[in-house]
Amino acid sequence: MGWNRGFGRVKEERKSSSFFKIFHSADLSSESMRGIPYDFMKNVSKEDFSCKMVIRTKWGRSWEVDISMNPRFYYMEKSGWNQFVSDNALGSNEFVTFTHKGLMRFNVNIYGKNGKEIVLPHATTPFSGIKNEEGERSYKDVKKEDESMGGVGHVEIGESSRGAALRKKKAEKHKRRKKVKYGVPRFKITITKSYLKSLPIPTFFDKYLKSESKVYKIHHSEGDGSWEVLSLVHQAHIVLSRGWIKLAREYPLAVGDRCTFHLVKPTEFVLTSKKAKAIEISISD
Repeated sequence: MGWNRGFGRVKEERKSSSFFKIFHSADLSSESMRGIPYDFMKNVSKEDFSCKMVIRTKWGRSWEVDISMNPRFYYMEKSGWNQFVSDNALGSNEFVTFTHKGLMRFNVNIYGKNGKEIVLPHATTPFSGIKNEEGERSYKDVKKEDESMGGVGHVEIGESSRGAALRKKKAEKHKRRKKVKYGVPRFKITITKSYLKSLPIPTFFDKYLKSESKVYKIHHSEGDGSWEVLSLVHQAHIVLSRGWIKLAREYPLAVGDRCTFHLVKPTEFVLTSKKAKAIEISISD
């Protein structure tokens, strides 16, 4: 009887965009277990897609999980996934549904092996007394990250960095500028809040890149560092994903910055950026 009620709920949820997993005691952190079904992902719109998903239980607890891609399918990264599995003590043949509510946010329903839905947190987790409003805050973590990243400030070079190091940096800067001077492929983009988390590459530029998951090295135009960033392909669109947040924080980039990406090698870009404040001053003058 319990299974009938459980699967009746599943039938209703499948009217929405959803998928399910059965948690056997085998390797719950394997890539196949963490995989997201192809039939589900192909129905996720470009507007809804994000490289970070949020999964939320009935009692209000939420987990953020990064999404990556191999040549065959999208999958959830181990760190967030393993935390979700551990916090809910999964692995005893639970049946779990993931129902998409938009913007890669999922409601999770967990059914025990007896078919009854689990509506309270596992007794041994430190979150058994958690309030729903705290879950609501966790559920909005992705948005908060966008807002906090928008406040990245400018980093100025102190006196201690001058001398030989500064001369070396100027030489590297000259070398970088020389690289991007002679008609290499490039695209321009203005940074928004969402672009501080992941960056879609304009479709017209796809002809210069391979439509597959690949790591690109992106160099600071002033010679101030390089970053490795993973690209993902979703519905024929290439998106800079894992490693991009680190680049945006350390470059640093901020909302309103105008960026130009110069493809100097098949898997290497030089990134130049005009700060938003500098642009506003030049307009007012």
